Amino acid sequence: MVNGNCTLPHVRRLWLVRHGVTAWNHEKRFCGHSDVPLSEPGNQQAQWLAGQLHSRSIAALYSSDLQRAQQTATRIAQHHEQLAIRASEVWRELFFGDWEGLTYTQIAEQYPLHTDFFTDPVHTVPPNGEKFPHFRQRVYTALQTLIRFDETIPGDLVLVSHGGVIRLLLCFILGIPVARHWQLRIDPGSLSAIDFVSGEQDISATALLSLLNWQQSSAGID
Repeated sequence: MVNGNCTLPHVRRLWLVRHGVTAWNHEKRFCGHSDVPLSEPGNQQAQWLAGQLHSRSIAALYSSDLQRAQQTATRIAQHHEQLAIRASEVWRELFFGDWEGLTYTQIAEQYPLHTDFFTDPVHTVPPNGEKFPHFRQRVYTALQTLIRFDETIPGDLVLVSHGGVIRLLLCFILGIPVARHWQLRIDPGSLSAIDFVSGEQDISATALLSLLNWQQSSAGID
């Protein structure tokens, strides 16, 4: 639409979807890159998520390549004819190395000299795990590609990923210091949404947080 000589900005919505719950999530185990499938409650959450997005026009659906994310994305795609899942390892959670599959209690018992990670994750790293600067860079680079999706194709963008990735993205987009990302609660099976002006070089300049950590329970559904 054109008003005089000015073209009105095109606002695009980015849905940030955390995959449904897994048995490891329920047991509070660190999943990281471990390819854990959805539990039955997780499948139910994925179906609920798909229901919330079924009436939206979706231009592109991105996903982590781990099966808990892809299973969730598949549920969403089933409601949209010919919507392909753009799965990639760049959207994986932080790799926790030797801590994968362990609970916090087990980590504290087995790795008492490495627990600084829980107070300073930006500057410390789990044994044989992924350094936070690498995690931050791969997610940031992937975000720059995602937000430049073809402006001529209308519709929302949807990303199905993991808690750490979504918290990091929200920090980038909203200008929150990355060191404080743990203060953003993103539960399994939740929806968050960012509206931004498509085509802008700096997404944070126009971004509006429209929804945060919306879940089946908070929607009044048991």
